[in-house]
Amino acid sequence: MKLDWLRADIASARRASALLVLLLAGSMLANVTLAAFAMHMAGRERVVVVPPSISKTFWVESERVSAEYLEQMAYFLLQLTLNVTPQSIDHQSRVLLQYAAPASYGELRSVLATAAERVKRDGASTVFSAQDLAVDERTQRVGVRGLLTTFISDRRVSEVSKGYAIELQYASGRIFLKAFRETSPNDPLEIQAQSQLRLAPAAGTGR
Repeated sequence: MKLDWLRADIASARRASALLVLLLAGSMLANVTLAAFAMHMAGRERVVVVPPSISKTFWVESERVSAEYLEQMAYFLLQLTLNVTPQSIDHQSRVLLQYAAPASYGELRSVLATAAERVKRDGASTVFSAQDLAVDERTQRVGVRGLLTTFISDRRVSEVSKGYAIELQYASGRIFLKAFRETSPNDPLEIQAQSQLRLAPAAGTGR
């Protein structure tokens, strides 16, 4: 009788051992699968960046966003670009480049690097105070006029009226910066210049 019990205990122990081996193999297989999936997805994460604060409602379509969204993005990008110190400009440039359109990335990076070198060399800080803003919803552009004040140490060395045109692009659920350039403070969106260009006679047709 005791021999039968002993045999039953041995059989039960073998079944338990087999179950543990099976569970261990399943756990190892799951870990290998997760590791392979993680390696496959490495570098494919999607980063969606938006302004840190949203103060107005806005709408988006397949290739356009509303004037309210363009206005808020323009203010955010202006702060990153023009409100800088020698200590902050590198970080702000990296943040700004997260918004760069792929076709504009190289040019923007070069311009930002040149500006950072100049600011750190001169020990300068700049502050931009926007005075008015115009949005062209059709072309997804924003024109801004304001005062750019420059300080060296704690001394204000200049305060100049400036105009800037910011060209944006909405694609694949993200807003991109295509161009950020200085324009005339009297015509930030260059509307007058474009009108004059359209009105100018073609070469050879003038009287």
